[in-house]
Formats: sequence, structure tokens, C-alpha cells
Amino acid sequence: MKQHDSKVEAENLESRELLPIGEVSLLTGVNAVTLRAWQRRFGLVIPARTPKGHRLYTPENIQQIHEINAWLAKGVAISKVKPLLMSSALATEADSTPLQEGDLWLELITALNSALFELEQPKLHQILDEALGLYPFQLVKQKLLLAWMAQLPALLEPRLDAELLLAWLESELASRIGGRASFAGQASLAQIGVVCLPSIQGQKTAELHAGHSNMIHSSASNSSTSNLSMTNRLYSLVLRLELAELRVSVIDLGVLDTTSLGLINNRLKVDALLLVPEANHPPSKIFELQSLLEQMPLSCYLIGPFAPTLTALLAFMAPDLAEWVSQVSAAKEQQKKQLRKNKNAVEAEQGGQADER
Repeated sequence: MKQHDSKVEAENLESRELLPIGEVSLLTGVNAVTLRAWQRRFGLVIPARTPKGHRLYTPENIQQIHEINAWLAKGVAISKVKPLLMSSALATEADSTPLQEGDLWLELITALNSALFELEQPKLHQILDEALGLYPFQLVKQKLLLAWMAQLPALLEPRLDAELLLAWLESELASRIGGRASFAGQASLAQIGVVCLPSIQGQKTAELHAGHSNMIHSSASNSSTSNLSMTNRLYSLVLRLELAELRVSVIDLGVLDTTSLGLINNRLKVDALLLVPEANHPPSKIFELQSLLEQMPLSCYLIGPFAPTLTALLAFMAPDLAEWVSQVSAAKEQQKKQLRKNKNAVEAEQGGQADER
């Protein structure tokens, strides 16, 4: 009887439009780990199963994921979403009720600030682990990480320990980035070089350090981020977290002016360069950068909080990173297939020639 039931279930699954968890993740922006956590901890999005136990998601499952994402974007905690999905009537009623939008994210930001100011490593990582494990990365990025980073400069700048706190945070997030960048044993989908472009003041500071021969060793020991604004230092951490989430390996080239940037050419084997500019670039420097970008053999994109201020360079603004990585990965896979096809053709031709001899 069980065999008959399994056969009927398998036939029913085949007759429906079902997707495996990997495709659902790409379609909805919710990674597989998060989908499993929603099911296991909160009874949300229960998929069908193949006879071997693999998850297969129905169109109704996918619609539910979109509904959950909508509630999460409004600031509803994942633990409180299920009652809102019980019926469309309840959902409509709840939607008409004034919701304290963003309460969840404001609470998490407050908790992150507390962990930072008290230098509490376990607390910081616990908050980030929970958020990144239960919510889609893009939502965490917009509602938590970028919102938190936007507040921090105003909170840190008046403090005497501002540089200590910022250095500690950079160290802690860098350790997370290193761990996530291992891709759980999977190959990276793309490789990107990240370059920070200093403002004129930043370049003058760097030149001043380099110009004093008796200060060469001390300036070399300074972090390359010392010439960056706090805003870009914080943004760069979020960017690297996002790239690690997208399974992109990063070559961090630090701070480079346009002259040094032009020396890269084809010497660096990356799929693209992401350029994070500082504010206050004069028209002459923007024109110089535009000329350089138009001649670069590498794909170069501007990204970051100050990138939109360079209106003359809108053609070089970074695309959606997730979509771009998907395109690069697909192109690489196609190239590999073509290389294998060519290799097989050559081997077949050589085998035919050997048979003739």
C-alpha cells in the first residue's frame, strides 16, 4: 500500500509545476538556509517532497514567500508572520491596522549599537547571525546594515574612542566576511576587484605621507582605509558582506588614485572592478576618471553612497549585483561547455586520424 501511495504522490508531483529549493532561492531572493529555517522553526512555506525527500516548491509556496517578504519589509518579525498568513481576510484586516513599521529593525539597530559601544563580540555576532539566518540578505542589507551604518558616523564622530570602535567593528566584520567567503566548499561564481577612490583631500594626505622619507615605514603601517571617510569605510564592509553572500571572491585593492588605477589594465584577472568614490571630486578629476574608464579593458562600475553624486559618470553606475553575478556565472559556464565541446571535437578528430593510420 505504501509503495502505491508513494507512486501516486510522485505522479502528482510530476504533474505540477514544481521547483527545487535552489531555483526558488534565485526567484525569491531568500536563500536555501533561510527557507529551511522558516519551515523548521516557524512552520512556514511547507514544500512537497520527492520520494527521496528533496524539497519541491509549488506556485502557492512561492506566492507565500513573496507575501512573507512583504510583511518582513514592513518591519514584522518572522516569528509573528504566520498568523498574518492564516487567511486573506485576516491579512487584509492586519494590513489596514496601523503598523509600527520598522520596529524590528530599529530594535536590532539599537542592539547592534549597544554591542559596538560595549565591544561585546558574542552579542554582535549573535544579532548578525540571527538576522542573516532568518531574513533575506537584501532585506537585511537595506533595513538593517545600511540603516545602521548611516547612523554610525553621527554617533561615533563626537566620541574620543571613535577610531577604536571603528577599528574593532572593521575587524569583527572582516572576520565574518572571511568565514562567509569560504562559500561552504563551493566555487566562487565571480571575482571582483574593489578600489576606493579618494577625494582631492585624501590624495593630498596620501602624498604628504609619501613625501616624507623619514615617515615611510610609519605611513606603510597605516591602514589604507585611513584616507577614507567613515561613511565609505562602513559602506565597504556592507559591500564585502554582500559579495560574500553572492559567492564572489574579492581582491581588495585599497585606496588608489586615477593614475594607479590606469596601471591595472589587463594585469589583474578579475571579472570587473567596483570603484567606491569619495565625495568632492572636482570637474577636472571627474573628466580624468571618465576618460580612464572609457579606455579601461576591464568592466568598471561605480558603487557606494557618493557614486550617484558623480552625475557625469552615470553610464558607469553598478548594476544590480545579484543579477550581474548570475549573468557572469552563466557566461562562464557557457564558456566552459564550449571549451569542453572543442576539446572533445579535437580528441575525436585525433582518434579518427589514428584509426586511418
